[in-house]
Order: sequence, then C-alpha cells, then structure tokens
Amino acid sequence: MIATPERLRAGRIPTTTPRELESARRRTTVVRVGLALLAVGLLGGAVLLARSLAPLPTSYFATGSGGIVVLDLSTSVDQQKAQRAHRVLKTLSETEGRVGLVVFSDSAYEMLPPDTRSEELRPLLPFFAPAPGPSPDGRRSGFPGRPSGRRPSTQLDSPWSETFRGGTRISTGLAEARKMIERDGRPGLSVTLLSDLDNSGFDTSALIEELTTYAREGIRLRVIPLFPQPEDRDLFAQIAGKDTLVERAELLRNTDVEERQSLVGSFPAALVAVVAALLLLLAVAERWLGRLEWSAAR
Repeated sequence: MIATPERLRAGRIPTTTPRELESARRRTTVVRVGLALLAVGLLGGAVLLARSLAPLPTSYFATGSGGIVVLDLSTSVDQQKAQRAHRVLKTLSETEGRVGLVVFSDSAYEMLPPDTRSEELRPLLPFFAPAPGPSPDGRRSGFPGRPSGRRPSTQLDSPWSETFRGGTRISTGLAEARKMIERDGRPGLSVTLLSDLDNSGFDTSALIEELTTYAREGIRLRVIPLFPQPEDRDLFAQIAGKDTLVERAELLRNTDVEERQSLVGSFPAALVAVVAALLLLLAVAERWLGRLEWSAAR
C-alpha cells in the first residue's frame, strides 16, 4: 500500500511485514535500556566524584566569596613576619575571588576597595617576599628595592616604611574595614586581620569598642597572627575570643593552595573523564537510537 502524506506525518512507516521487524525492535529496546542504565551509572559516578573533591577553605573569609584584608605595617613587623604575610597574600591572590585591602599602623587607609579582583594583590607581593640569598660578595640584598650594599635589617623595607612609622593601633584598621563595609552596603563581607598583635596599650579601650561593634553588626573577624609574642596573643584572644584566631594547622591547609595553584586542589581528571563519557553516550544514543515506529499496511 502506498504511504499517504497523512501517514508519513503521523511518524510511522507502513509495512506489510511487521513481524519481521520484531527482533530488531527487541534488540533496539535492549540496547536502549542498557545505554540508559549506563548513563545513570555515569551520572551517579560524576556526582560522587564531585562530592569527593573536598575544596580547601582557601579564602579565610566566611563564605569563600570575598572580604577585606586588614594588614599591619607597623614598625614591629619585621622580615620574618612579612614573609608570613607574603604567603597569605599570595594564597589569596590565587583564589580568583574578590577582596578589599586596608593597611595600618597608628592610622589606616584603604588601599583596595571591596570587590577588587584578588589578583590585584600580586603587585604587592615583592615587597613582602623573603629576602634573597647572599650576593657573590657575601652580602645579602634584603627586600626588593634595597641596594645590595646596604646592611641587612630585620625591619620591613617597603614603599610604606616612611608613612607608617608609628606603633600599632589595630582599632584603626578594623574601623576602616567596617566603614568600607557600611559604605558599600555589603554586610555579608568578613574581615581578615594580619598582625603581630603588638598593640598599643593606649588602643585597648578603642579596640574593645570596635570589636563590640563588629559583634553587634554581625561582621565576622578572622585573625592571622604574624608570630606574636605569647602575651600579645593571649591578650587578643581574651578580648576577641579564641575562635577568631587562625591556628597553624588551618594556616598550612590554606597556604597549601600556593603550591597546588588551585582552589580545589589538583585538576579533577576523573570527573572530567566521566562527564565526557556521559556526553559521548548521549550523543551516540541521539544519533543511532532514534525511535522507529511502523504500522501494518491496510
């Protein structure tokens, strides 16, 4: 019987021998069911692999999405302390997040506004980098920008050395960060303080008041100690709470990103392979296993 346009538009091919196609239909059904089960298995494997990636808490911030760094540049921050600051800043610069930056000693100012790309921290890294090794004549050159003939010093030598000559007033840095959060209407941002906690005794009351404001406004504070004296660390823990201090184990986990160059660790090759196999399977099914329907000719 001749196929009419109406029958062809119905999506079926009329045939006079439908029973001869039954074996092909059953075989196709089996293949389709098998591929469907394989696709479900691959999808389940992809989900399990994705859940096992275990991303590291690399940003130090509350949500991992961004925050404000408050960096101590007072005269008490020497090269050893600057090296720890360098490692933390380098880690943050690799997270591809958003960050603001406040620097302070006895006063504070905003160096980078919130929502700045974290990679903008990289130009600052040379000023906090470890001192290079001895020169051929046996003298150390110290920090970048210091002539090789100068006598090495434990004092941090940076473009801010002439600006920040005073002591440490942590309250000024925290207050500046809080004002930035209020100005930009970003209450969800958290603050990370990098300091040796060698705070001026005249700043204690102002610091307690500022920390009280942080608690009242719900601003999360993390503190990365830069090799503080035990008494300074204990005093700050009493004022701000022990849970604000980043312990050495967490610091090492976070700075491990510097060596692995990735927020979530090594490249998820297994996950990519499973997803690629799943996409290939779907493409094959779409190309070769389209439904073929027929009806008996009348």
